Amino acid sequence: MQSFSELMLCYGICFGLMNKVDFIRGKHPFVDKLLNCAYCTGFHAGWLSWLLVHLASWDFNPKAALYAPLWGFASGVFCYFVDTLGQLAESWVRKPE
Repeated sequence: MQSFSELMLCYGICFGLMNKVDFIRGKHPFVDKLLNCAYCTGFHAGWLSWLLVHLASWDFNPKAALYAPLWGFASGVFCYFVDTLGQLAESWVRKPE
């Protein structure tokens, strides 16, 4: 269950960066492209959340840092999947006329 809560942390960071943090948009075209891609933003949210979780629990081991990019890829897939499901659910909602 800990992994699922960490994946939800990843998605929360990803969603926040993509939809709620407007002050970093428009500064550079690369950043704008990154923030428009759920997989890309999810990857960076993944390694960042891995770092936050391990530093907060005082369980940081330099050898374990090799897992950060792996967690980033897992987070990228999870964020892309959840974002796609969210877009699908939004498409089912009837828009007011």
